[in-house]
Amino acid sequence: MVIKCTKQQEEKNNMIVAMLDGRTEKLSPQIAQMASVLFENNKLNPNQEGSYSLQMIEEGHLYHYVFVNLLSSRKHTVRNLFLLFAAAFKTMKRNKSESVSVVLNEIEDILTCEMLSKLLELPILVSYEFNVYKSNCSEETLKEVEFVLNREVPDSMVEKAVVVAESTTLARNFVNHPSNYMTAQQLAKEAEELGNQYGIDVSVYHEDKIKEWGMGCFYNVEKGSREKPELIVMRYKGNPNEEKTIGLIGKGVMFDSGGYNLKSKMATMHDDMGGAAAVVAAVVAAARNHLPVNVTAVVAACKNMLSDTAQVPGDIIKSMSGKTVEMLNTDAEGRLTLVDAITYAIREEKVDVVIDIATLTGAAKGAVGNKCAAVLSNDDNWYQIIQKASNESAEKIWRLDLDEELRSCLNSPVADIRNVSLGGTQGAGTAVAAMFIEAFTEEKPFVHIDMAPVNWLAEENNYCTRGGTGYGSSLLYHVLKNA
Repeated sequence: MVIKCTKQQEEKNNMIVAMLDGRTEKLSPQIAQMASVLFENNKLNPNQEGSYSLQMIEEGHLYHYVFVNLLSSRKHTVRNLFLLFAAAFKTMKRNKSESVSVVLNEIEDILTCEMLSKLLELPILVSYEFNVYKSNCSEETLKEVEFVLNREVPDSMVEKAVVVAESTTLARNFVNHPSNYMTAQQLAKEAEELGNQYGIDVSVYHEDKIKEWGMGCFYNVEKGSREKPELIVMRYKGNPNEEKTIGLIGKGVMFDSGGYNLKSKMATMHDDMGGAAAVVAAVVAAARNHLPVNVTAVVAACKNMLSDTAQVPGDIIKSMSGKTVEMLNTDAEGRLTLVDAITYAIREEKVDVVIDIATLTGAAKGAVGNKCAAVLSNDDNWYQIIQKASNESAEKIWRLDLDEELRSCLNSPVADIRNVSLGGTQGAGTAVAAMFIEAFTEEKPFVHIDMAPVNWLAEENNYCTRGGTGYGSSLLYHVLKNA
């Protein structure tokens, strides 16, 4: 797909036309006339935000137009513009439009660089389809998109936006592949290939090394599967003169049956490695865009399966940190893999901050809805970095508290800590899970992102087809950009 910016406004068969308060002075006479007719016929209201799709035939040619009206009185955000224009691009996709012109002249006064960057991603995000396993599938419809503005837009801005969009689709691909293909070994192989391609140092450690390091929490999750675990480490040193290294820890449970605490529904549980997908894709984007930052991503990749060798409720496990864990629920396995990955990142890779991202709790959706990830942090400065990244990436977050009054529910009479509260009568499952993980962060600044509410779409929306959303790759990229 070709995406470019131009100052030249030309009549095209497929156009998305933006207006502010119904103004049309900067549009070509023909387009301005069409907009006026829409306002006169109440298809659009200059005093209301909205859009209208128009098709017409002229001299044997079919034309598709989407007019989008914004209001100057509204405080616009990256996300609200992203959603409005996603709907417009989705219309073009349904119309099988190949070449589209997006006229933004009229809204340049409110269009920040962050907004424009996100709009530049939309053609790639909207056109994405996961057709790998289909015998017959349609070709990509959007092939060329030009954005028309009066301002000068450097090519580098377009190129960087394309990289960020492609990192999201990379994460979507990881999540959408079924678990009989996307195994821990396959993810490790693809991480190594990406490392070779983009200059990222990648190490993959196998079962023997995992046992040698005493990663009992990680290994015990894997015990029920015939497939072997992999510890995947990606190191990008974009600023060799800086000592600080950011640690990204992604949950990599390649399929989650729940173990002996068996899930009732699991047809889409290959999506439980969405956190791993996000951190791998974010590091790739950082390398491709040459961000001046040092980051190490760690993924403890395995499957959580049911067998006569699997862990059972009541087991006591020794973690890499030395802490013992009373494992009361085998379906609270993600946090077990994460804590050993975090200990490894702190002790072996010497990371200075821990940011983990995981499809961790069903409780998160009940707490924050299905449009946000839940975020918990012990460091306000790092939370602000995450919030800024959320604003720029249009990937929403909602902060929850690490409530000190709840910590005691993880106390165990037989081990150092429980992996879940006994009975769970206090609720707050998302916060309790985050506090369990925090107990292994060795007083490092810590941010926990529970992406369970936003990792998978059962039905498509305007910017993503059914399946993995790729959430987190853009968010984490912007964290790395702003850190």
